[in-house]
Amino acid sequence: MNRRQAAPAAVGASASQRLPEGSGKRNLVIVRAGRASLHAGWTEGAGEADFDLLVAAYEAGVSHGQNDLSVFLPGRKIAGYHALFQGYPEIATKYDFIALIDDDIETTKLDLNRLFAIGRQYRLDLFQPALSLDSYFSYAATLVSGKRYLLRYTNTVEMMCPVFSARCLQAALKLFGLGYETGIDLLWTRLTDMPWLRYAIVDDVVVRHTRPVGTTKSLQGFAANERYDVQVEAVLKRFGATFRGFVTYAAVDRSGQLTRSRFFIGLNSLLLFRALFRTPLNWMQFMRRSTDYTRHCWLRPLNLQRIDVDGEGKPGRQPQVGVRQLMPR
Repeated sequence: MNRRQAAPAAVGASASQRLPEGSGKRNLVIVRAGRASLHAGWTEGAGEADFDLLVAAYEAGVSHGQNDLSVFLPGRKIAGYHALFQGYPEIATKYDFIALIDDDIETTKLDLNRLFAIGRQYRLDLFQPALSLDSYFSYAATLVSGKRYLLRYTNTVEMMCPVFSARCLQAALKLFGLGYETGIDLLWTRLTDMPWLRYAIVDDVVVRHTRPVGTTKSLQGFAANERYDVQVEAVLKRFGATFRGFVTYAAVDRSGQLTRSRFFIGLNSLLLFRALFRTPLNWMQFMRRSTDYTRHCWLRPLNLQRIDVDGEGKPGRQPQVGVRQLMPR
């Protein structure tokens, strides 16, 4: 495998370049990496990775393997992704699935291979692995739900480790160029009239988030007092959208059976309380976020009305109700 370093693309640059020829694999993992990044462990060990790895470093001196693609993109995370997609547009056409994984995620080659395989099998457009019970987290819905479910269908896939189908990424590209560093993940499940059973948290693949949320804010250009929620509110207001919580509304169990009972999914979420003595969060944070998730499963609307990225502020269209087959392509 002959890999070369991709030519640097300055943040905000629009000139298209070409990535070096890859392996012919149909999956890509991109990491915005600092010097403390854990990405080296994602390709270690026996067996072949079913994905290419592109290291888009935001700090100088980031290591990468001889088989990895690499580019230096200092600055903020989302701005860096935007520059990458502008500079290398073939990313969204060369691969079937593109994962954007934070550099503080602990996972393995086999787990990532499995994640891509499940996404392909269930024809998902956007999905993420579940987080281990000892992970730092923002939404309790993202924690592994126990042994009952293979995956849970959701109204939101968060920024930490989303995996896009090429089609979904192409639809979401404009969101990366709006100038926000958070909040766009509340919109990228709302770019189609047919959102049902296309977005999921994959409980069969569990990764660990090793650092508290916001640890690297200063390294990515945020001021010390710059708050995430201000940007989230600005994003939602810009598109006339609302977000009332992470909701998992259907699931596939380990036998492959689909359940659409939000009551039973919410009931299963009570198993999260077994993590009370494993979580790195303080117990009040953990209890509030866990009870919020159960309550949202039972009571909150999905908020999957389509937004118009080109016509900002237009009212969202109600999603069409359709039946999808869950069999592999």
